[in-house]
Amino acid sequence: MYTHIVSFKVKEGEGITFVELQKFEELTEAKPAGLDHFHIFKDRNEKNRYFLVEYWNSKEDKDRVESSKEHHLFHEHRKLIIDQKYETYECDVII
Repeated sequence: MYTHIVSFKVKEGEGITFVELQKFEELTEAKPAGLDHFHIFKDRNEKNRYFLVEYWNSKEDKDRVESSKEHHLFHEHRKLIIDQKYETYECDVII
């Protein structure tokens, strides 16, 4: 299993919008294409910082979804509420 982790700083007052937009995208577009499950974490120490952790069947599944026209449109909408994108990590699940 492949894990993709991204952290974002969301604009002030847009936390709920970020979570709802992300949930909508993950449950409607990505799920059929190999997404096993995902989690969204809110940082306790840094205001408006969120972590998206996605568990995919394979990296190829994630890449296929991210290359779609629909996913690019989703990114255009999400850009309106993101202040900054931080780190991105790629991992393999061991346990």
